[in-house]
Amino acid sequence: FLTLRTRLLTLMTRFLTLRTRFLMLRTRFLTLRTRFLTLRTRFLTLRTRLLTLRT
Repeated sequence: FLTLRTRLLTLMTRFLTLRTRFLMLRTRFLTLRTRFLTLRTRFLTLRTRLLTLRT
């Protein structure tokens, strides 16, 4: 019984560490995506401004 309980605890801790790592990676990916989207919107606004200036 004790060995089973320790095994369960180790599995739980491993699962928690994996979940935290996954969450950190997801947050990093989301921040990168938002930065990319902001850059793209800025570029599009600049391009539209240039086109409006040309005409």
